[in-house]
Amino acid sequence: MLAENLSRNTKPPKSLMRPIGRAIADFDMIHDGERIMLGLSGGKDSLSLLHILHHLQSYAPVKFELAAMTVDPMIEGFHPEKLKPYLAELGIPYFFESHPIEKLAKEHMGKDSFCSFCSRLKRGIMYTT
Repeated sequence: MLAENLSRNTKPPKSLMRPIGRAIADFDMIHDGERIMLGLSGGKDSLSLLHILHHLQSYAPVKFELAAMTVDPMIEGFHPEKLKPYLAELGIPYFFESHPIEKLAKEHMGKDSFCSFCSRLKRGIMYTT
């Protein structure tokens, strides 16, 4: 988990911000007044996106709300507890849910892959939050 290595002032590099800003505009991705809930695992991909969106909140011509959510699958080795104080320091609303996804997968997965089952379950949990 990378959250412990980042500071509140982590600013995404311009080499990322320019093409991302252009893509958001070209594909009309974020509209004024929208609320965005980011699925946050604590890995480099989701933390990078968190910082990009957080930075865009201050500089983008559209105004939007940003929140983050972690769904703890209750799998050994996943330790998201450092995210809560980190998001509080950033001032980003944070939601946390624990669900026994591994146990549910063993009971209900069928022919799906574990990753597919887990991602569908996590999305469903996020949609109800």
